[in-house]
Amino acid sequence: MEIVRRRHPWYTVLPLTAILAFLLTLTGFWQLIFAAGFLAGILMKRPWGSFAVALVGGSLAWGIPLAIASSGYPLTEASSLLLEILGLCGPCFAPIPYILSVSISGIVTALGALLGAYGYAVLREEGGETEEVR
Repeated sequence: MEIVRRRHPWYTVLPLTAILAFLLTLTGFWQLIFAAGFLAGILMKRPWGSFAVALVGGSLAWGIPLAIASSGYPLTEASSLLLEILGLCGPCFAPIPYILSVSISGIVTALGALLGAYGYAVLREEGGETEEVR
């Protein structure tokens, strides 16, 4: 008997992943966005499909609050400090801290999806049931 149905399409898992990561971000548990990707990996059959879905969902979940915060409060001081640390100067480099932040959150969520997908496949094989993973 299969407890978790793994054949969820991407258009149902993407909003679920983004909403869960968004709620974790807003409640202050942004370190746990990995768990949102983990859930996406369990729900989707293909590991690389869940990787892509979690990458987009994690990026949206982090990018939306960042965009809201930067529209109401100018974050130029923090971004200019990071740019100075990186050794980049000039106004053309201003979006780099935002891009880095959103990319890192997407990658963390996507790695959680890979762990969830492959971990689920390994547990199924140990239980005697086999499933083809691509």
